[in-house]
Amino acid sequence: MMKFKILTIEEIEAEILKWGKNLQSFPKAVAFSFPEYYQNLVTSIKTTEVSSETIVYNAVEAVNENKEFELNDYWCFAGNGQGDRWFLDTQDEVFFYDHDYDEKIEPMYISFQQWLQMAFIIQQLDMYFEEHEHIPKSVKLGFYQALNTIHPKLGEHYPFSV
Repeated sequence: MMKFKILTIEEIEAEILKWGKNLQSFPKAVAFSFPEYYQNLVTSIKTTEVSSETIVYNAVEAVNENKEFELNDYWCFAGNGQGDRWFLDTQDEVFFYDHDYDEKIEPMYISFQQWLQMAFIIQQLDMYFEEHEHIPKSVKLGFYQALNTIHPKLGEHYPFSV
């Protein structure tokens, strides 16, 4: 069975920053109450694809993405390249927007930092799939167990099928 590794926030930050830095800031007109960690990270990076389901937007791209949505209490911080989006609220809670079900965002019950840990778990699954082209039941089980280590019900709320 494949063993999924849950990275620390420090390991995640080091990994993302080695993919390239791009210093920028949010426009003063943006009045959203970001978690400090989120703001510090995305003002330092290029838009980064962590996994097949998680593309973290840099500050400029996040601002542009948020022009598309009229949600004052939510901030679009990531997507998956297929029309789905990830949102933060002012309490650092992550939500998922499925483009097939317009106007509905689903709570994930995790923070931005936990979302980053989830993104790197998905990355490990992506790498396994690229190498083996089939994901056996034991690997799927390990994937969901890793998600549930991040948050006890994350596997239940994970919006994609494995």
